[in-house]
Amino acid sequence: MSTSERSLMRLNRGVGLIEVMISIIIAMLLVLVIYQVYEISESQKRTITAGSDAQQNASFGLYALGRDLAMAGNGIASAADKLKDCSFDLPLPPGVSAPHPLQSLRPMPVVIEHFDDADVPDKITVFYGGSASLSTPVQFQTPQATTADPYIVRAPVGFSANDVVAAVDGARCTLSKVNVVGVDGNGYATLTRTPIPGAIDVAYGAPTAALINLGQLPSIGRITYTVDTQTRTLRTQNQFSNDMQATTTPAPVINDVVNLKAQYGLDTDNNGDIDAWQDATDGSIWSAANLPNQPLATLRQIRAVRIAIVTRSAQYEKEEVTTGPLSILDDTVSMPLSADDKHYRYKILETVVPLRNALWNAS
Repeated sequence: MSTSERSLMRLNRGVGLIEVMISIIIAMLLVLVIYQVYEISESQKRTITAGSDAQQNASFGLYALGRDLAMAGNGIASAADKLKDCSFDLPLPPGVSAPHPLQSLRPMPVVIEHFDDADVPDKITVFYGGSASLSTPVQFQTPQATTADPYIVRAPVGFSANDVVAAVDGARCTLSKVNVVGVDGNGYATLTRTPIPGAIDVAYGAPTAALINLGQLPSIGRITYTVDTQTRTLRTQNQFSNDMQATTTPAPVINDVVNLKAQYGLDTDNNGDIDAWQDATDGSIWSAANLPNQPLATLRQIRAVRIAIVTRSAQYEKEEVTTGPLSILDDTVSMPLSADDKHYRYKILETVVPLRNALWNAS
């Protein structure tokens, strides 16, 4: 091999600048393709995850509501004839003015505070007792001479210390906590008790007066479900704290809740079937303000509650993915969506909860 040939071979070895630049361009194109595939994959993953979270939130919200609604009226419906006129002056939560359903022991297992605006969540309050031994009223055996006298009733095994009891005689109603339970020589229960702070204490006679065991705290529930529209949080609040006074701080249940709507299921002819679904429209007899003033026959028409919960995914989509409006409760509610709201995905879950205690104790 000549010297010129060896020089030419040395010049032809290695990679030139053009080849390097082409390789860089190809690598950059590959990186862009991989990034785009990854971005699409991650976007789909976030969308699926957010939709799944919204589904789970709605499911758990319905479960929590349904659990309390299934208990509605426990220990209350069976004493409806005695409690139909019972009211008292216990303190109300901040921002709540009297008169209010929370100031009544009338047999209202569920109270719906309805808002006509379709995008404003309703408020649902559930009331139930928690007695483990006695859920029916018992008569006073001996009248009280003064309010300091013990309650003497015809149920020697129906009460225990720390039970919350309601003494009722027509419109007169006193809540007390039992201190000591004894049995007199005739086999009647004698109860010494302390009135709940704020309850009006009067002497009760016999045989018109009756005593109702509501159970022990915290098994007594007057649970209010609300939605904080600022944080989109479903909240629960037991209006009866450990001393039977109104609690002030709601507890969060789930996030990303944008709406909660409810309707009463009415059995207007007392045949056991739901005849109509009724909104608690403001100004109607079914509103939260007017329901406590209705006769017992009207209250007993409420045999079920239909509820709908609307949750929103946490993922904001670039394109509009929900056109709206959202149809709720068999299209009886049409929830509008703003331009920004349409960039989220929504889950709507509905259920009907029969009020078992109202059905079992139907007259």
